Amino acid sequence: MTQIDQITTYNTFEQTLNQVTWPMNLFSDESHDQMFDQQNSIVFPHLYRIPHINEVTSVYDNINTSVTPTQDVSSMSASLDPTDWSAARAEAHKMLDVSLDFLENARDRPAWVPIPTDVRHRLLHENLPEHGKPITEVCKDIVGDVLPYSGGNTHPRFWGWVHGSGTVGGVIAEMMTASMNSNVGLCSHSGVLIERQVIEWMRQLFEFPSETAGGLIVSGTSMAAVICLAVARYNALNKVRQEGLVKLSVQLVAYASTQTHVCIVKALELLGLGTQALRLVPVDDQYRMNIQALKNMIEEDRQQGLIPFCIVGNAGTVSTGAFDNLSELATVAKENNIWFHVDGAFGSFVALDPTRRHLIHGLSEADSLAFDFHKWLHVPYAAGCVLLRQISTLHATFSSPRNYLVSTRRGFASDNPWFCEMGIELSRPCRALKVWFTIKEHGIVRLGQSIAANCNQANYLANLLSKYDFIRVFTPVSLNIVNFRLEPRELNDADPETIDIFNDELVNDLQEQGIAIPSTSRLNDRLHIRICITNHRSTLADFDLFVNAVIHLCQTRIASRNNRIDI
Repeated sequence: MTQIDQITTYNTFEQTLNQVTWPMNLFSDESHDQMFDQQNSIVFPHLYRIPHINEVTSVYDNINTSVTPTQDVSSMSASLDPTDWSAARAEAHKMLDVSLDFLENARDRPAWVPIPTDVRHRLLHENLPEHGKPITEVCKDIVGDVLPYSGGNTHPRFWGWVHGSGTVGGVIAEMMTASMNSNVGLCSHSGVLIERQVIEWMRQLFEFPSETAGGLIVSGTSMAAVICLAVARYNALNKVRQEGLVKLSVQLVAYASTQTHVCIVKALELLGLGTQALRLVPVDDQYRMNIQALKNMIEEDRQQGLIPFCIVGNAGTVSTGAFDNLSELATVAKENNIWFHVDGAFGSFVALDPTRRHLIHGLSEADSLAFDFHKWLHVPYAAGCVLLRQISTLHATFSSPRNYLVSTRRGFASDNPWFCEMGIELSRPCRALKVWFTIKEHGIVRLGQSIAANCNQANYLANLLSKYDFIRVFTPVSLNIVNFRLEPRELNDADPETIDIFNDELVNDLQEQGIAIPSTSRLNDRLHIRICITNHRSTLADFDLFVNAVIHLCQTRIASRNNRIDI
């Protein structure tokens, strides 16, 4: 076969592939039969006429040698691999040591370091690099300008937000994930199987039905909320994908307590339902959704021609750690044929603590659950999860087959269904490996013990603070969150707003002096200092130190205020 004949054969083969019609439903046996029939009748006959790969290689070798590249092209290499692997390996080993030192010595540095002006300028105002520089120089930039000013959540006294504190195993898993560089949206490779295994573990943990449940790993609960509420919307309006909300001319409404996270609001906005579609249900004195108020609102909305489509239950709110009565919410949802979604961003993992597992009673009855691995499991950011009672609803909501995304029974494109057919992302990083590694390294017993320790530390802190008559501890302390407010006697004549400012400034002092990272929250319309403990490095001594620092800074501020008044 001449070179021209061989190239003509390839062109004919490419034209033949374009004749193949791909089925729209990739998940049925009929679709696979159709694909393989076309494969046998159209594709294989041409494939067998293609010359042996060695012949093809010789053809292109001959073609390449007959062309003289320009000087510029011949001096370039497409590879981005190191020219000196030994030097690159040495630098990588050095940076691994830097990473491990950073975690091992977390206690020895301030909880937070404000970014200096010169560093801020370098990080924000560097010109776009036209030519690269040695990997050693880039690593120096990280060590000098990036690592010292990180977010602080690896420190044992980071308690301001619900952030996990990371692990050594997480560092290793992230390194291996980057090495594999897998797209877990499709095809057959280890990353896909790892994600399926993690999902199965979560199904077991939360007692979802083995025959029908499933899910996928996403960036976090915020994205999980979008996906779960999209499924709930499709469940209520099957034609919404084709016709959209405008043509359907209906108004859906969802229900959540006043303590619900903002991610639910954002999800409703992104889904075209708007913030007015969210009915905020009042809470009781334990900050749990008022069930009777929920029932009344559902009835009133139906009488007005609205369509209730989703009830959102909380498994641990970010302000107080409160749990809605999930069992009662599940009953209300079933009675009214409404989708039941649970936001369990961090609180759902009390499933690992036998003494607190009762708080999520009824969660297994949810239609969907959203939660994070990067909070109380301390997996490196970012990894959250969507868990569905009926995985088929996820496919129905997101599956969009295309002729360039066709799964097969064998070969690299097998292992269907693909994750890209179950969510928004086609390009999906392997988020599962660090979760898989964390669970395998520590096991659910040890992870549960860490969660229990944080909850016990919250009670310890509340007791310490309660010893001071000018500190008001907000109750109940139901999980891992402590809210408190300083009301010094010297400020008895001050208005509540002034006391709010006093507490807010105290938080800034604690942060800027690197003592600890608390945050603030508003409860009963008053500012409180919030301590949210999702930190496996915290010890009781850290809370002793923290309370002593709070008292000292309070006294310093009072003295400074009195001096200003005297002047």
